[in-house]
Amino acid sequence: MNELTGPEITMMAQAQITPSLPTPSAPAPETPTAPSAPSNGSFSITPSLPGSAPTPQINPSITPQLPGGAPSISPSLPGSTGTTVQPSNPAPEPTPADGGIGFAEVFIAIVAALLVALFMQRKAGKLSANLSAMQFVQRNGLAISAYLLTFTIGWIVFMIILPQLYMFDFSFRHNLLPMEIGGPKDVYTLKNYKYLMFGREGGGEMLNWLHLAVFFKTIIASVIVTIINFLLCYPLAFFMAQMVKGRGQRLLFLCLLLPFWVNEILRAFAFKLIFAELGLVNAFLIGLGILDQPYDFLGANVALYTGLTYAYILLMIFPLYNAIESLDHNQIEAARDMGASWLKIHLRIVMPHAKPGIASGCTMVFMLTAGALAAPNILGGPSSLWFTQIIYQWYNTGGNWPQGSAYAFVLLLSCIIFVRIMMRVFKVGLGDIAKR
Repeated sequence: MNELTGPEITMMAQAQITPSLPTPSAPAPETPTAPSAPSNGSFSITPSLPGSAPTPQINPSITPQLPGGAPSISPSLPGSTGTTVQPSNPAPEPTPADGGIGFAEVFIAIVAALLVALFMQRKAGKLSANLSAMQFVQRNGLAISAYLLTFTIGWIVFMIILPQLYMFDFSFRHNLLPMEIGGPKDVYTLKNYKYLMFGREGGGEMLNWLHLAVFFKTIIASVIVTIINFLLCYPLAFFMAQMVKGRGQRLLFLCLLLPFWVNEILRAFAFKLIFAELGLVNAFLIGLGILDQPYDFLGANVALYTGLTYAYILLMIFPLYNAIESLDHNQIEAARDMGASWLKIHLRIVMPHAKPGIASGCTMVFMLTAGALAAPNILGGPSSLWFTQIIYQWYNTGGNWPQGSAYAFVLLLSCIIFVRIMMRVFKVGLGDIAKR
């Protein structure tokens, strides 16, 4: 059976839905009429010749239609005045649009107005911020304000948002050759994340215990370093903010800043020399008789935790200092006059006031500790491995950038979760953290 073309299939489908009309047995002779011009979607009027009599019976005629059209019947009614009205291809009339407003539209408009009113009520505080922004423009001028705004937006977009989005997209790709990128093999996949969880396929282990252990070890060690930093910096920040003024305060700041004029790499090597087997710490402890033989501080990761704690100590102490300094000292004196102990004063007065500074310092120290690379490479022991070192190996030694992107994105997501937890524990917002 031959295949049918598109027009033939359309004609067959029309033939199935076209009604069959009865054919009269003895049709009356047709009255010659003038040919009428075809019209699209209109009625054609055909006048009869003078002296002709009206046709006594119905003479239906079926006009062939175009594909998709319905048949038109042109009847001649008895008793007509000699004029035949013949509809030809009447076009479907468009549905008139409803120009009125119904109940649904009014209800949606009222609900939207209420939502907008609630939203504006909640954001009333931001209107004052906008006014202050206008004052900022008036105070600094349009050119400087536009430069600062452009620089800030460009920094956030091109240095933070776009690289992270590109890394996120890259983490779902295959490790392809440059000529295969954009080809049929360049599709999205979850194998990079599966490798972090389950390891190589057919490896014989249920989970990727090595990399997962290093990941959780890095997170736990970062939390420990953050807690140690807070315990060391809180008393010093309180002393500098509430107890010392003038020259003594400036001297303490200078003592904190001077060591950080040295490069981070050089500081890490200095800690390695201090905690080595023949270093300063072992020589001091052996000289006091506390140790009989040198202790492996590098293998026990003591040097690593000490170096990380010292590397980010300023990022903890300055937010704490800024938060505690704004506390009115009279509140502390009033609590002491009422017999409150120092522990209650700090737990009920100082720490609640310094919550934004505590959250800001803990956030920065944790994120930088979890993403540290130089200190773990220099101060880490033979059995010590940091998660950032694995990422570095994927990017450089392994040459598998999609796999390294997946590992880096998991670490970034963990840091964001930690920040959200700190904000929830201390009940502070992102704006409060940014102020410190």
